[in-house]
Amino acid sequence: MRGYLATTPTELQAFLTNGIHRFGSAFVTTRSFFEENPDVDEEEREFELSWLAAQDSRIQQGLNESHGLVLAIDVTSTQVGKEIGNQIQLLSDVSWSQVESLLVSESAEPELTWYARQEIAAHLPQWLS
Repeated sequence: MRGYLATTPTELQAFLTNGIHRFGSAFVTTRSFFEENPDVDEEEREFELSWLAAQDSRIQQGLNESHGLVLAIDVTSTQVGKEIGNQIQLLSDVSWSQVESLLVSESAEPELTWYARQEIAAHLPQWLS
């Protein structure tokens, strides 16, 4: 299952350094989300969920001008906990090997820039500044 993790630059740096991190929840296609968006195709669902996570990232940082950072991960069945709205609780740590990509919102416009997992370390300094 594809999940989207809202993160901050500092949290991302710790995750990259340690190789594992404890995230409390992930945005996924829950029953509630699907019922609210029955006519939306898979690509549109994934964008909407990643956009929600980007907005949550900004809220976590407490800055309107900050970048919204979202990790797209493969959630294992053993990590899936209770559904809460558009999110699930994560029951265990996430490993760096589960990361597929990073999506970055650079403005209030609903646009996300995609970075491969291998590119994250090179771009991280710009998000930390």
